[in-house]
Amino acid sequence: MKTAIALIAAAGSIASADVVINEVLGSTTSTDTEFVELYNGGASAVSLDGWSIELWDSDSTSSGFGGADGFQVLDLSGFSIDAGGYFLAANDTFNQFFTANVDLAFADNGIENGSYTIILKNNGVAVNTILVSDDDGVANEAGVAVTPDLSIGPDGSFLPAGFYRVGDGSD
Repeated sequence: MKTAIALIAAAGSIASADVVINEVLGSTTSTDTEFVELYNGGASAVSLDGWSIELWDSDSTSSGFGGADGFQVLDLSGFSIDAGGYFLAANDTFNQFFTANVDLAFADNGIENGSYTIILKNNGVAVNTILVSDDDGVANEAGVAVTPDLSIGPDGSFLPAGFYRVGDGSD
């Protein structure tokens, strides 16, 4: 029995390693379209029970550094991603302009228009950490420096509006 439980736990951790933050479109200087897309590159579906997406202010020169940023935490419990599938969390403005199926909605201006660290977690453990920076960003979780898996920006001296990793064949 213990062996079966260990195999199930190991299979779950292998599958979860295939889920990444795939695409993000953040805020610019006004209310606009924002979204976070996850991608499951694995061969089996992954339950997102216990998963979350966190945002942390990463402007090293601001008084808000290390504090909650935008939506701060999106709880993904109750959702899953099929093998080779996508999960989309988007703001209200996104829903006004696009016909894509949004899995989870968040409020407008949910992603700040300055440097931020976005972290995908599985039961409190970081699975994927990305720094999006306008040149003064420091990857962090609640003000404690972390090493990101990926750093995006700056685009000149500006914060990149967004990025993608695995194309999905659509606009």
